[in-house]
Amino acid sequence: MEEGLRKVAVLMLLLLALGAWGIPALVVGSYGGRRYFAKIDYVIAANTTVSLLFTGDEVKEIAAPPHPPGYELHYLEVRFPQGLPQGLIPLKFDGKVEIDGVVKALISREGIVKIASTEANVTLDAYMVAYYVKREWLELTEGEVRFEVKEPTPPFTKDDMIVRISIDNHAPYAILDVAGPDGASLLEGEIAPDAVRVDPKHVEVNFKYFEPGVYTIKVGASDDYTLPSSFILIEGAFANDTLRPGETKRYAVARKLGWRTLGAVVVLYTVAPLTGKASGGASVVGELVDYAYAKDETVRIRAASLLIPDLNLRVWVKAYIVFGTWFEVSNQMKSVLNVMYTPVLVKEAGTWTPSGVEVTVKESDVRDASLAYVVVQAPNYGKVAGILTPSGDELGTFSEGVLPWGDEYRSIRVFDNEAYVQVKAFGVMEVGRYTIRIEWEPVSFRLVDADGKPVVGARVRVSGPLNLTAISDERGIASFELYKPGAYDVTVKFKGVTVATVSIGSIVKPDFEVKCKVYEVAWLLTNAWDKPLKGAELVIRGPEGLIAKGVSDDEGMVRLGQLPGGQFTVEASYKRVSRSDVVEISGSGVRRMKLDVFLELPVIGVPLTMLETLVAVSTTGVSALGLTLARRRGVSNVEEEELSLEE
Repeated sequence: MEEGLRKVAVLMLLLLALGAWGIPALVVGSYGGRRYFAKIDYVIAANTTVSLLFTGDEVKEIAAPPHPPGYELHYLEVRFPQGLPQGLIPLKFDGKVEIDGVVKALISREGIVKIASTEANVTLDAYMVAYYVKREWLELTEGEVRFEVKEPTPPFTKDDMIVRISIDNHAPYAILDVAGPDGASLLEGEIAPDAVRVDPKHVEVNFKYFEPGVYTIKVGASDDYTLPSSFILIEGAFANDTLRPGETKRYAVARKLGWRTLGAVVVLYTVAPLTGKASGGASVVGELVDYAYAKDETVRIRAASLLIPDLNLRVWVKAYIVFGTWFEVSNQMKSVLNVMYTPVLVKEAGTWTPSGVEVTVKESDVRDASLAYVVVQAPNYGKVAGILTPSGDELGTFSEGVLPWGDEYRSIRVFDNEAYVQVKAFGVMEVGRYTIRIEWEPVSFRLVDADGKPVVGARVRVSGPLNLTAISDERGIASFELYKPGAYDVTVKFKGVTVATVSIGSIVKPDFEVKCKVYEVAWLLTNAWDKPLKGAELVIRGPEGLIAKGVSDDEGMVRLGQLPGGQFTVEASYKRVSRSDVVEISGSGVRRMKLDVFLELPVIGVPLTMLETLVAVSTTGVSALGLTLARRRGVSNVEEEELSLEE
């Protein structure tokens, strides 16, 4: 019995280490001015049995069915309940599930598994499960967020659907509860261990037990809800207690200096003579409780003859993962209830690099632990490619494994952007540097101006856990490898002027469009008679110096292309005549600027202002003629105006 309970407890630790955690026009949520999102995956499963006969040296292929409308293939799993038979060798797969040296399943992201035979007349009976996913993103705000679950397209039904919701570890949000369409909590009532799985950052709802409708996640916001993305997780020896029938008792979760208390694994069990159907049960309450395991069966003990009548025993076991600093157990049974519990502690560890994360486990970290793990949960744009142990063992081919390890077993699991590897199992441990290799998808920012055109040559600075700078290319794209999880601020400077700032809490896709305050602007330079001036020079200056300059063409146009928005000094000059204005650029278009060029002396080409012309004309006695001409020509008092590009 004790050995069986220990296995249950170990299972709970594995679930806690990764299980529920494992596993766009974007709506903006904000905490501290940053955007945070929850990922919601609608997953449906297609189940098929496969039977293949290998007659000799040949290769056979198992492929996933086409994906249903609106979904895409997540992965294909081919399971071998009795293990992969001898004489068969996997050729094409992405990962395998191995238990005690026996291959129990093969995983393929592409949806194709190939198996070769080395012997004749080998029969393979397998169970194929193709998982399809439809992904959405939910705005995170303190209070409640809702998502709608609809009946899948036939031949699938709601019984084939699981909905998984995930929040980044570094996000200052946590899941507090999950409610159904009627407003009742799904975490109450203990429907079944696989009905709802929950931790502060993840929820998994199995719709075999629920109806379609609008569901609500209750969310809290606080810096206290952030979790590290790589850490060491430990638990010590289980404490034991008993509760009398009808007794309720509250327990505090132990703490350890330098470690963060995540919660506790709680196992309740009893073995007692069967007393009838009304023998009752037991329950656990706490800040957040995941009902993780249940077993309730009758065991009959029979003697060699009727000399000793049969003895019927009720074997009852339940296990919970409790998050928080306390939990309370109530015994409603007629027999004594046994309670086993252990705190689960985590400590941030690891150095993030472009190739993944390196976690050094010291003996002092795990000396007092019974079980210990290295856990990594990368952002969704990183995929775990393998695990290297301190002894040099490469564990990259395992999607999941329970491997012989001295006198114990070592557990490992890799799922998309998450992984764990066991570093201690009771008396066996391996300390040193663990390398979790991660393939990062570059995060790109596509810069566009007010008209949707690429902004080329802008300086993009990303600051946060990493501080990086890049220049946008001819497509307006600046790319970064953000290999360290966390929130980032993005600043875009164009021609020395800040034209965009973006605060990103959750990176939900590998490419972002950033709309910049950049405008397509031209100037029309004219003389005092509103006639275009050819060869006039225009200079635009900002607080940090020159922004742009150009010379007017035959039409008097200075086409400067893209300019940053803001307030600038605009200087125009034509030979000896000049003008300077302070202007605000806040939109695309053509602006007009008039220079006081009244006339230009023939031959020598010297321009004269209106005042200079009047003085010159008055000295020759023909000033009246000049004024008359000026009136007839309709000299405008408007010195600057804006024109649209269509004019």
